[in-house]
Amino acid sequence: MKTSSSNKEDYLKAIYENNGIDNFVSNKTLSLHLGVSPASVTEMVEKLKNDGLLDYKPYTGAKLTTEGLYKTIKIIRNHRIIETFLYDKLGYSLHDLHHLSEELEHVKDAVFFDRLYRYLGSPESCPHGGIIPTEENYREKALTPLSNYKVGDSPEIGRVMDDASVLNYLASIHLNVGDTIHILEVDTFNEVTLFTINDDDKPYHLSHKQAQFIFSTL
Repeated sequence: MKTSSSNKEDYLKAIYENNGIDNFVSNKTLSLHLGVSPASVTEMVEKLKNDGLLDYKPYTGAKLTTEGLYKTIKIIRNHRIIETFLYDKLGYSLHDLHHLSEELEHVKDAVFFDRLYRYLGSPESCPHGGIIPTEENYREKALTPLSNYKVGDSPEIGRVMDDASVLNYLASIHLNVGDTIHILEVDTFNEVTLFTINDDDKPYHLSHKQAQFIFSTL
């Protein structure tokens, strides 16, 4: 069972991962990514605003304050170092990384994470494609969700958020970070995108919701 503190950290991470450093992230986006009601989002972002961690504007959204950013960098960095260790050294799948990483990221030992990071060879990114941030380098490279693209575009997959259903689906169609997709059709009524992967002609589909969890560098 998650504590109030860990729930707050989930919000900070979701805002960070949706470019809440430079832009306000809407309550609708947070509701989608966290799987909670809009009313719950409003209540929590108000609390985080009162804690000095967020700037919040009703009907616009929330973004990280300087204090909130540095707190979130530490959380994200620890989480992604652990993910990289579990994936590269212990053979965990992308799907299985998230929950164990969330447990281990709360270890209160900065020396442990620094040593683990050096042991891994100082990687720049985690298995999901997110950067391993520092206080000097903390902006994600892949910021544009696939839902922003149109027919004829060929974005490269740069980052996937930690969502079990999305990760399971991507594994089932063998779509990975670094692959290029070619968008064949965007059905706005049914909110489905049809695409092919790399040089394969076989078509696949993504729902609009799934496409909002996958980001491109282009």
